[in-house]
Amino acid sequence: MALPKIATPKFSITLPSNNREVKFRPFVVKEEKILLMAMESKDTKSMIQAMVDVVSACIDDASFDVSKIPYFDIEYLFLNLRAKSVGEKAKLQYRHTHGINYAGVKCEAVTPVEIDLEDARVDMSTAPSTKFKVTEKYGIELRYPTLADVALMNDAEKSEIELVSRCLVCVYDDEDVHQPDDVADARTFIESLSSQEFKNVASFFENMPKLKHTIKYKCVGCGQEDSVSLEGIADFF
Repeated sequence: MALPKIATPKFSITLPSNNREVKFRPFVVKEEKILLMAMESKDTKSMIQAMVDVVSACIDDASFDVSKIPYFDIEYLFLNLRAKSVGEKAKLQYRHTHGINYAGVKCEAVTPVEIDLEDARVDMSTAPSTKFKVTEKYGIELRYPTLADVALMNDAEKSEIELVSRCLVCVYDDEDVHQPDDVADARTFIESLSSQEFKNVASFFENMPKLKHTIKYKCVGCGQEDSVSLEGIADFF
C-alpha cells in the first residue's frame, strides 16, 4: 500500500501592488533544502532563483506568474511564506553603531530582539506615479522591476540605464503613445535624455515601495531606547 499524502494548510495574502488575493501553502522539507543550499552558496543569483522557485511551488494558483510581479511583492510573499512555514517570530541582535550610544558613551552590549515577521508591510500610500513627464514634450510610463530585473543589476557589467530600459512601458506625448520595440529601443531613448532628466527618471526606483518594518528596543547595556528600520528581505534574516 502506498504511503499517505500529508495535507498542508492553505493561507491567503493580499499583494501590496494590486490588492490581488493569493492563496499559498507553507513550504516543505524539500523546498527548505533548496533555500538552505542557495544560502550556503552565497551566490545572489542562486538565492533569488531559489526564492522564485519556492514561492512558485507554494502558490495555489496555476495562472499566477511569480516572474512578472514587482520584486517587493515577492519579498512580501516570501516573508509571509517563511512565517507560516517555520514560525512568525525571528530573533535578531543589535548593538550601537561603532559601539557608541546617542549620548556618546561607549557601549558594546548586544541586545537580542524578537520581531513578528507578519508585522512587516509594504506601504503603497507614498508610491510614486508610474507615469510622469520627463521633457516638455514627452512623458513616460514605467513598471516596477521584477526580481529578474533586480538580479540582472547584480551583474557588474549592467547599469542603472539597463534597469530603466527594461522597465520602460511606453513614451507618450499629446498625440500618441509609443511603445519600445525591444530593450535596445528603450535604451536608445533613455540614453538620449539629459543628465537631469535621467536623474528624475531614476528617482522613481529610489522612491519605490519597500518591504519595511521599524522596531524599537532598549539596550541591555546602557538602557538607551533605540529603533531600527528593516528594509528588504535580507534585513529580516
